[in-house]
Amino acid sequence: MDTSQLIEACLHNDTDAQRNFYENYSPRIMGICMRYAAGGKDTESMVTYVFKKLYVELLTCPKDVDISKWVVDRAIWNAIAYLHEDKQRYFIAKTTRYMENKAQTGEVNDEASLSTEDSRKIYLAALHALTPSYRILYNLTYVDEVTPDTIIQNLEIARETYKAELEQARFQFKQYLNTYLHENGLRKQ
Repeated sequence: MDTSQLIEACLHNDTDAQRNFYENYSPRIMGICMRYAAGGKDTESMVTYVFKKLYVELLTCPKDVDISKWVVDRAIWNAIAYLHEDKQRYFIAKTTRYMENKAQTGEVNDEASLSTEDSRKIYLAALHALTPSYRILYNLTYVDEVTPDTIIQNLEIARETYKAELEQARFQFKQYLNTYLHENGLRKQ
């Protein structure tokens, strides 16, 4: 069954097709949700939410689009929608300021230096340590490579806010990453 037939079958509530769709895309969507969620059960809930939304959104899937790319794009924005649904829990006020946390000395590392499984876990731990709003901006910009204009439009934020928040998100991510690398003996501080 090709992709267009699979989508058509999913739209007709064919449970085998839906299971096939899930099996085809769940590893990628799980990876996306692991980056956007706070971890654990939250990731599982987000995956469920994203797939429910995807099954509905298949109705609007353009015929002339790369389905894999479309699914990934929709999964990202649905993961963010999941976070937006509970603003009390996820979008908390910042408790730190950039200047108060600015590193005095020491090397700053980023995800480019990570390659082993342990390092991947450290990367996710540093990502999960960010506030949800910072985690969203960091993921969209540096991991998913969404254009700033698209982010600003979809999140309905000012360009200056985007720039300032992204700078803070990257700074805090690097701080957390360095701390976790040091704690795990992978980097001298």
